[in-house]
Amino acid sequence: MSEPMPEGLRVRDHAGGWRPVRELDPAEAPCRRDIRLAPTRYVADRLIVRGTPGEDDGLLALLRERAADRGLLLEEEELPSAPMRSEVPRTGVALHVAAGGSEDADVWDLLDDVTSLAGEEDRKRIGLDHVLQGHQNRPGVAQPGDREPSLHVGTVPRRVLGTGPTPWLSDDGVQRPVVALVDTGIGAHPWFDRSHVVIRDAEIDGRPIGTFTDDEPATGHEPSTELAPYVGHGTFIAGVVHQVCPDAAILPVRVMYTDGEVREWDLVRSLERLLEYHLRGVSGIDGYTPVDVVVLALGFQPEVLEDDDYEGMLRGVLRDLRRAGVLVVASAGNDGGDRPVFPAAWAPHVRRVDGRAEPLDIRDLRADYTPLLVVTASNPNGTLAEFANDGPWVTSVRPGTNVHSTMPATADGALLPQRLSEGGRESVDPDDFTGGFATWSGTSFSSPVLAGELAQHLLNGRIAEGTADRVAAAWEAAHQATGLPIPN
Repeated sequence: MSEPMPEGLRVRDHAGGWRPVRELDPAEAPCRRDIRLAPTRYVADRLIVRGTPGEDDGLLALLRERAADRGLLLEEEELPSAPMRSEVPRTGVALHVAAGGSEDADVWDLLDDVTSLAGEEDRKRIGLDHVLQGHQNRPGVAQPGDREPSLHVGTVPRRVLGTGPTPWLSDDGVQRPVVALVDTGIGAHPWFDRSHVVIRDAEIDGRPIGTFTDDEPATGHEPSTELAPYVGHGTFIAGVVHQVCPDAAILPVRVMYTDGEVREWDLVRSLERLLEYHLRGVSGIDGYTPVDVVVLALGFQPEVLEDDDYEGMLRGVLRDLRRAGVLVVASAGNDGGDRPVFPAAWAPHVRRVDGRAEPLDIRDLRADYTPLLVVTASNPNGTLAEFANDGPWVTSVRPGTNVHSTMPATADGALLPQRLSEGGRESVDPDDFTGGFATWSGTSFSSPVLAGELAQHLLNGRIAEGTADRVAAAWEAAHQATGLPIPN
């Protein structure tokens, strides 16, 4: 059977609480079907069901029956509705599994039981609430390439377009490319404290788009002798985008806490709200703007090996974003292997030839959807980084080792430098980032390089031609940046 994570290692949810997490042990977990299991992390008391279960829903009836046999209660939580999504809503529920009021529930045995009895289509509708992890380099393990303070001795990235009335419009009315970072937020930094670089306080009906507000905290949720492992993650990614495409507007969508983890259900909720924000922008509703690129520097490995067709609500909302003309860029992960990581592994399979991506099957590319693009990391000399995942689902390679970028200027942990005996000299303070910059490694920091390139290509196209078809313009940018052929 799966074991509880150590006390304190739980995942934050949108309601402000903490959910217990389990790690699936393939050697111990029951499995009634003939499938090969792999380790994965999941919320212990939640299942996700696609569709809206009704009274005549056979899957829901089976779930309730098998739960009752175990003395468990099911409590439903639906996705929030939104006006622009009323015609084609993404429906689904999270089922909270309560074990007599205690936190001892573990949904794996219930899920395994139900999927062994359900039909093939119902099996595809139900799954774990996976825990996704940000893709910085091997979190929590000290090694070369980890987050270290650095200095920026050059100039501030220079914008070509003049400041306009909103962050997404220039002074002469050009629509800036908007890059949404679904991450830990963006903290205080001189580059982003200037007006109209970051779209601060973006909301849907008075609430943040993501699970949390967009400002990244400076330390973490608990007092510590050092900074929490993902403090600065979103700010660092924002700095990479700003260096590659200074004229882009950056939209923080904060879904992760400073432990770098997010529930699949909360990620879906936030992406649904981001899609609503985008659709309102496309419709010209005041206070909203279309989104051009979404960066997802996180992922999870599923519990079923060799399951490239893994479905889920996350895949559905990403399809809807792409159908609406949004480019999605996902990082490949930092396991140093080729086991699929989702959402990246949903990308079309390619072979990379001279830095260009050639599809293994042209039918995987759709003219009415933007492509899902996946990025892995290279070393400074261009070789593949030792931690970088790779496989046919990886579209391109970008720098990801010892990248230099921005950190929250308020981030200063409790560690101290080593003071030398003569002349007032001391070593570098390992967690003092008040200088505002750091070097860091991970495919997390490769993905915003490509995102910035896409944003620049989109901007160049708007200035030159002003293409109205969002999907077509996105495909042209993807072709220029990766070499993927534009489908007919």
